[in-house]
Amino acid sequence: MHSYFTKVAMFLLTFFLTSFSNEEVKKNLVKVACVGDSITFGARLNNPDQHSYPAQLQLLLGKKYQVENFGVGGSTLLRKGKPTVWTQLPKIMAAHPDIVIISLGTNDTCGMGTCGDRKCWEYKDEFSGDYSDLIDSLRTLSPKPEIWVCAPSPMVLETPGLDENRINGLTARKPRLQEIISEVKKLAEEKELGFIDLNTPLDHKPELFTEKDGVHPNQAGYKAIAELVYQRIK
Repeated sequence: MHSYFTKVAMFLLTFFLTSFSNEEVKKNLVKVACVGDSITFGARLNNPDQHSYPAQLQLLLGKKYQVENFGVGGSTLLRKGKPTVWTQLPKIMAAHPDIVIISLGTNDTCGMGTCGDRKCWEYKDEFSGDYSDLIDSLRTLSPKPEIWVCAPSPMVLETPGLDENRINGLTARKPRLQEIISEVKKLAEEKELGFIDLNTPLDHKPELFTEKDGVHPNQAGYKAIAELVYQRIK
């Protein structure tokens, strides 16, 4: 009987020590929030949970980090966009991230006759102000997170299989994306944020993009994005 109670006591002690140890590990993890649109979510992949850029970033960073994917398909930075990142802000802030990586702007180039009836580019003058407000909101967290803003990945017109409508739409939107990138760079300087260029390194590389699409990366493209982010935040 004595032996039985000793075994039970040892089991309970091991259980509580293991639980305590796991909680301590979780508490000490560096939390990374990846904020963005379908390109952050991992659209066009068979398994975004494994192959999206945040998932691949987790593998690169290792066990001392916890990477969470806050990408939402179609999301805009503009408050007037639908859907907009602003609806995700409470979730992002509730996660209390130590590092925030923001990659938005691709959908904000929609409008003026592109992307169906979406209206975003009509409000382009509000982009910088909305972005600034988003940064200021995140900086109210305690402790303040390290914030990185990204030049969104490119629109690659050389991608195989693009039809005429897609080519015309991307041709109109690609210069708009460069305008947005200029605003993001300016904001990074003014607010002393980290800046990650996901545009230049991937431009004119159709082998990294989904055929018949030209905007969403393929699995190799998402890996390339993860590596670019990893190189900067490490």
